[in-house]
Amino acid sequence: MRRSKTSKESVIVSNSYERHSFWRFFLIYLSVLLLLFTALAALYYYKERGRYFQEQKLKNRLAFSECTHLKKMLPSAPECEMAPVVIDDKLRVVYREIGIAFLLSLLLIVPVGLLLARISLRPMRDSVEAMDAFINGIVHDINTPLSVIRMNAHSLLPRLEDERLRRKGERVLQGVEHIEALEEQLLFSLRIGQYEPRLRYFDLCALLRERRSYWASNRSRVEVEISAPSSCLVQADEKALLRMIDNIVGNAVKYSPPDSRVRVACAKGVLKISDEGEGIRDPRAVFRKYYRENRTVKGVGLGLYIVSEIARMHGIGIRIRSARGRGTTFELDLHSILSTPKQAIITE
Repeated sequence: MRRSKTSKESVIVSNSYERHSFWRFFLIYLSVLLLLFTALAALYYYKERGRYFQEQKLKNRLAFSECTHLKKMLPSAPECEMAPVVIDDKLRVVYREIGIAFLLSLLLIVPVGLLLARISLRPMRDSVEAMDAFINGIVHDINTPLSVIRMNAHSLLPRLEDERLRRKGERVLQGVEHIEALEEQLLFSLRIGQYEPRLRYFDLCALLRERRSYWASNRSRVEVEISAPSSCLVQADEKALLRMIDNIVGNAVKYSPPDSRVRVACAKGVLKISDEGEGIRDPRAVFRKYYRENRTVKGVGLGLYIVSEIARMHGIGIRIRSARGRGTTFELDLHSILSTPKQAIITE
């Protein structure tokens, strides 16, 4: 059966994590097969060593018996001594045989390990492709009703005189905006392997200040604090970079406790996003596609995966500082996209 375009895109999207998993499985299988070979080689070595030892011991005893018998017949014959058992020359043959067997086994072990790793990853690949196809279908299906809601809300708002109804209408539009952001994120995750960055110059610090109200609207009891220079010009894909920052700040707001604060600070070419949440258990795993640490909060596990891919596109380094119960800080090294030296950034 031919794979659809979505399936092909999903293979590209999951390529990085799949490669990581493939080599991890391969190393596991290779280690198991090598341990099995080592066990068989050890059994062969001790068996041959014991056989050569017994053979040489028997030969020495026969020689000693012959010497003793000859001494009885000829008293003038030399004294008899039991020769020590020496099998070093024969063990060299065993070593050579094991070495040859090891080299020949590698020709079998490596392909078998690769095959087993590929077979082990097939269920994961199929599930990722199925989920990507499902997401792609759902996103396209909600486009039409979402457009209807947005157009009707825009047409009704100017006619609403009741302030309470107007606020409710604004919340409807705000909800539509959140759904559209999620939709955009899902589509971006499906096509990220083929995404071509559109670089342009823009003021990142001004964008952060403009975006504050959107971040704060996600949860009314979590404050978002912006600390940034008056100007910091960067050359990047504005849409992609905003998506990356949105995902980090959105997660920080979503996982923060009530009446806490999320701090977004930009200084000396480093953007820091800090929260006061419960922290991250496994910082290395959070960038995997569909990975979720906290399943009590709604989400699909794509946010930080998209963050890592956008950062990779722009050469932005990411560092996570997290302590359980004391919050998390994401540090983004923006020097690769700064259009001016860091000394030229004017602070407030």
